Amino acid sequence: MPVRPLLSLLALALLLSGCDRHVNQLREQRFAPFSEIEPVKVAPSALVASLKANGSGSFTAESLANLNTLLRAQGRLRQQTLTLQPYTPSGERLAQRLADVLRAQGAVSEQVIVMPSRLEAPQAGEWDLQVVSEALVVKVPDCSIANPDAWTVKPYQAIGTLGCANRANIAAMVSDPRDLVRPQALDGGDGIGAVNAVGRYHDDDVRELLDIDFQD
Repeated sequence: MPVRPLLSLLALALLLSGCDRHVNQLREQRFAPFSEIEPVKVAPSALVASLKANGSGSFTAESLANLNTLLRAQGRLRQQTLTLQPYTPSGERLAQRLADVLRAQGAVSEQVIVMPSRLEAPQAGEWDLQVVSEALVVKVPDCSIANPDAWTVKPYQAIGTLGCANRANIAAMVSDPRDLVRPQALDGGDGIGAVNAVGRYHDDDVRELLDIDFQD
């Protein structure tokens, strides 16, 4: 290709790229200023639910509602440390039953702690059992529509911060909130071990299994 047409093509490309950048800047100015995405936060949380027995071997409806609200707010059961503190004989009996139910629902046995009864405590008589939940909890930002009335007029400003819902969904799906704040090895998810095993199989270089003879 002659030099002059080549230079013309290069100049045209630079001109088009410059125009494209200028057009993008004009578009950004139309929707500016942009609000920054609120970061997802992971912080320790401790909540308390005070429960009352109903006289028939269970908790009152209000107590059960408070307990379920507490457990849902603290994330997955297996990530919670639950301390059950009874204050009355009824609370002591219910504490053992509640501990069994929590373990059956997925709580780690060692993280469900039933404390000795405190019949002489000032709280005795006010409620029968107190449940304390400690856990690392993900603080998800509010990603609701910023201005619903302007949805059809200024959709970009009305919807709020772009990317907020995506971050919030990812944060809500993690099984361990600590994965959002610290790195973790792949372990069993690392495909290198599986690839090497298949390679040895195709190369007829399979490793012998460990064989320990307990007869000696």
